[in-house]
Amino acid sequence: MEAIGAGRVWAPWPELMAGHRPVLVAPFDPSRPADPAQGWTGPGTVSEVRRDWAAAFDGTRLLVTRPDGAAWYDGPVAAAREWTRALRAHQALTLATGAFHTPFDFPAAAAQGRLSVLTVPARLVDTHTH
Repeated sequence: MEAIGAGRVWAPWPELMAGHRPVLVAPFDPSRPADPAQGWTGPGTVSEVRRDWAAAFDGTRLLVTRPDGAAWYDGPVAAAREWTRALRAHQALTLATGAFHTPFDFPAAAAQGRLSVLTVPARLVDTHTH
């Protein structure tokens, strides 16, 4: 088993921010760029919903796609029922990434303004087939 933070790329995790808005916090990973040309803004800026992006959550797996249709994130998210309800209510998801590598680094990165944010339309999908 690896030591905490020892070369491990941490998976994104769900959070709720002010106003009960759902956020996916994604530690730095070069495969998940935060290009300002695609709408990413700084931490002090209100991110308008970017309709050219999309997010779909089935209760366990989240798929976030870029404007070109490529996956920005495609993987598991251990979200509580409250987060899922917030996603359904707001129909939008804010992505937060930046210069941090673990959940322990996130507060300092946020306090120092080292985050990029983007808000995308989001929907819940039913994976059950009848």
